[in-house]
Amino acid sequence: MSAYRSQRGFTLLEVMLAVAILALAMVALSQTLGASAKAYLSIDATRRAYMVASDKLVELQVYARWPKVGASDDTVTRGEREWWVHTKISAGPYPDTRRVDIDVGPIKNDKHLPLEYSLAGLIGKPATGTSQQTQSGQNGGVTATSSASKNLAGE
Repeated sequence: MSAYRSQRGFTLLEVMLAVAILALAMVALSQTLGASAKAYLSIDATRRAYMVASDKLVELQVYARWPKVGASDDTVTRGEREWWVHTKISAGPYPDTRRVDIDVGPIKNDKHLPLEYSLAGLIGKPATGTSQQTQSGQNGGVTATSSASKNLAGE
């Protein structure tokens, strides 16, 4: 036996095949990581746009002003980002309601980028504070009615 036969190891072909398989695995892994980073950024932008849209809807609900039917455009800054907000108010499907459609998208370098999030909701007409006095019912219970509840009931 020669001295070379007693040594064991990988041939050049085996090493090249292992390196090729490792390279393919690393390419697939880097593509997966890149796609994950893009998906995270997209989800984060959608989440931020949702927050801007929901803030606008809450603003309409909290200030308890009856909005006029029509559309308006605003610019909002949240954190270090600037957003365009398009609000469309139309008659609601029920008496004394308004449908609110809010579209939000980012602004970059003074350009309105495409729509990022759209939110729709209903708001009711604010109470006018003209509720009737509390009265005793026939069963001794207490009932209170307001003009807003009468309008929704169709009375």
